[in-house]
Amino acid sequence: VTLASFVGILWALSGGFAFALGDSSYTIPGFMVWMAVLYCVAGSAISHAIGRPQIKLNFVQQRVEADFRHRMVRVREYSESIALDRGEAVERSQLELQFSKVVGNYLQLIKAQKNLIWFTSFFGQAAVVFPFVVAAPRFFSGAIQLGELMQISSAFGQVQGALSWFVESYSSLASWRATTDRLTSFEASFAAIGQTGPALVPQDAAALQATGLQVALPNGRLLLADTSLHAAAGARVLLQGPSGSGKSTLFRTLAGIWPFAEGQLARPAKTMFIPQRPYFPDGPLRDALAYPEPAARYSDDELRQALTAAELAPLGQQLDQTRAWGHTLSGGEQQRLAIARVLLKKPQWVFADEATSALDEATESLLYRRLLGLVGEQGGGLVSIGHRPALAAFHDSQWLLQAQPAGSQAAFSLKAQAT
Repeated sequence: VTLASFVGILWALSGGFAFALGDSSYTIPGFMVWMAVLYCVAGSAISHAIGRPQIKLNFVQQRVEADFRHRMVRVREYSESIALDRGEAVERSQLELQFSKVVGNYLQLIKAQKNLIWFTSFFGQAAVVFPFVVAAPRFFSGAIQLGELMQISSAFGQVQGALSWFVESYSSLASWRATTDRLTSFEASFAAIGQTGPALVPQDAAALQATGLQVALPNGRLLLADTSLHAAAGARVLLQGPSGSGKSTLFRTLAGIWPFAEGQLARPAKTMFIPQRPYFPDGPLRDALAYPEPAARYSDDELRQALTAAELAPLGQQLDQTRAWGHTLSGGEQQRLAIARVLLKKPQWVFADEATSALDEATESLLYRRLLGLVGEQGGGLVSIGHRPALAAFHDSQWLLQAQPAGSQAAFSLKAQAT
């Protein structure tokens, strides 16, 4: 509105600028309007040249701050292990190094903003003098009076102020650009994840069946090649192999979450997986137990029965207590709570990856008998990963990952045998 109102006024006041070029004479109408545009265009170009580093610095600032926060969260998450390993000094030095990056980049950002502020201040102050300098020849020649000169200066200031939004807002624009670039990079990463999404999507079936299974690591190394698996209802399979043989990778493949696998996979839809490190959201215990379903789907009696069956009866009185259960409970309690979740939801098939590694053998035996009773009632089966010899008593067959000679197509092969 200001620009539209004062452009006409400035155009009328400034008159024409006459000049000779060779034998010809020319007149530029509305000369002060064009000078205002030229002044602001030049100011915008210089502002961009001076302030452009702020875009990258803002982007880097967001990244180093995120890295620092992530490392702080990691230290908090593993604080007990760090303390037991006497790793405080190492973690402190790493945090100080990360924080120095935050401070160092912020100081560079301040310097860049300082340079832009100096120019912006000069640009604003010069805008007061500039119209007098440009219109002075007409004033001294008597073409305009002092009052008209002041009117030209005032109108020029209004037009210049309206056209200087880019100069005055450059710091904010640089920050917005950095945020936009970061969000765009996030979107690109999400798109890349979508393109490399699970290559092996399980189909619904009454039994576990896999044919032509190819399982690889992210670096392309092939763990299993052209592998077939079968486990009918009632099966109790123990998956074993040396450390690093890909047991957990095969576990993720059977779950349909490993993107570097190919082949045909079918398994019952009503299946639950117990990972090595179960996840429990912060909040009421009932939410952690029922996750990811709403806790309201289960009665208090059902929740307490599941806890009791998993040897966690004392927690039955804490259903509404809000805690960070992933940190409050011991490793063994977390594993029992994960098993309680399975006993609560009653799936047909259960896949357990070292699900009782933190438990004593007596508790492990008790919980395995209850899991076997559950899958037996549901007409399903159990597939376990474990190292303890005592686990063989709860399984009737074994899938053994065996190392292959150097030069083989895959690093391991899978052998099925009775326990």
